[in-house]
Amino acid sequence: MRQILSALLACAALLLPARQGWAEDAAPQPGGTLTIGVVSDPVTLDPAFFASYFELSAQYLIYEPLLTLTPDLKVEPGLASYTQPDDRTYRFEIRPGVTFQDGTPYDAAAAKFNLDRMLDPKNGSPRRSELGPIQSVDVTGPLAFTVKLSQPYSLFPVVMTNRPGLFVSPAALAKYGPDFATHGVGAGPFQVASWTKNGQLVLDRFDGYYKGKAPLDKVVLRPLPDETLRTASLRGGEVQLTDSLPPQTLSTLKNDGSVTVSNLPGIGFNALSLNVTRPPFDDPKVRRALMLAVDRDVVNRVAYFNTGVPAFGPIPPSIGWAYDADFHPYKRDVEEAKRLLAEAGHPDGVPFAITVVASPLQSRIAQIIQAQAGEAGFKVTVRQVDATSLISVLQKRDFDICWSPWTGRPDPDGNMYNWFTKGGPNNFSGYADDEVDALLRQARVTPDQGARATMYRQAQQMISDDAPVLFLHFDASLQGASTRLRWTPYPDGAFRLGDAWLQP
Repeated sequence: MRQILSALLACAALLLPARQGWAEDAAPQPGGTLTIGVVSDPVTLDPAFFASYFELSAQYLIYEPLLTLTPDLKVEPGLASYTQPDDRTYRFEIRPGVTFQDGTPYDAAAAKFNLDRMLDPKNGSPRRSELGPIQSVDVTGPLAFTVKLSQPYSLFPVVMTNRPGLFVSPAALAKYGPDFATHGVGAGPFQVASWTKNGQLVLDRFDGYYKGKAPLDKVVLRPLPDETLRTASLRGGEVQLTDSLPPQTLSTLKNDGSVTVSNLPGIGFNALSLNVTRPPFDDPKVRRALMLAVDRDVVNRVAYFNTGVPAFGPIPPSIGWAYDADFHPYKRDVEEAKRLLAEAGHPDGVPFAITVVASPLQSRIAQIIQAQAGEAGFKVTVRQVDATSLISVLQKRDFDICWSPWTGRPDPDGNMYNWFTKGGPNNFSGYADDEVDALLRQARVTPDQGARATMYRQAQQMISDDAPVLFLHFDASLQGASTRLRWTPYPDGAFRLGDAWLQP
């Protein structure tokens, strides 16, 4: 674990955000409503089933992770502390006096209930694979529980800072049943007051929050899928924070005295999953032809306005110990792409549809791919879906190729295991390779960081050769805020606003 944490801290200089608009001697002013413009509603408020990119905005407002990840990616105690007597055992001690938002105790029994629920294969939670090789969860005291693993899994503390460490109230789950997905009861700084789908999600301050009352009275998440309207609402003061900014607006916004811009290197990737379970992308030659047809530098310049950097695989520069700066396996080569299509039996070209969310950024990306792939002989149509439907399209594999954004995790395992192991919950492509599967599983239980880096790079090369995903871009985390807002942005783009406040 020390090796992992020291590596995370080594890239802290690249990732550490400024405390936006934060004067060190300024005292938080209580009160006020913070309205956030977000690209889309969440799909669900149940963290056991979070699968959409768009739940990120709400997850740390309603829920509090068992352990805490700091802005410089350091794991610290949160609701609980832990000890590790051996490489297969984690002992957790929960803080006394913590309650869920319904007033029920946040205790060891509740922790076991949540972990068992996520691990139960009958529930189909995507958290099951993230939790790793858990053998048992045992309550050893009112506030103490022990997790035993069947194999070493040094990532486990990092995992507990994210979605698998977000616990729901067992009593609330029993009360609401299937409707819990629209209520969401956790132990975070804000609690659900109301949710009007595609209207707004209203969160009231939870006065029993274990760190103390949040300064803000309310947080309102308002879906504003149109990026022009979202940015105009920020500049006009209708919203005081946005989950993303259009890259082309940065130069203008930096000169706007009413807005601050957070521009941090991200830890995820932007990519397109190719459906390898049906024609035309069940043929690796057709997949490689598409990889050769697309110029990622053009995507970065035209769609992202040179924010972030082009991507060729799932490991971003922010994960410095595993990142390979020399990994550029596909340079655009239209003639080679045509040759591969002809070899695959498609001398007259291949039709396919690219599925993206209805947004100007995604439209630009789709148009670039449509034009560049067209030069290589592909016949591309563009299909647009609304943001809340995206995860359903991906999970049902109802696409030829489809936009697959990923906010990322601070370790390559979080960007690869669920995406490229057989049956992984984010394996939208339907990709299966025994060697890649074995490498990712071995890397997960290997304690030596150097050995893990080698395994991830080997797996990345194999994945690139097989081409089940068209990696496009390592996004910067671009967020805008009113100069009145005092808050701390994070590299993963998630909002953690328990200490945020608005200057009168």
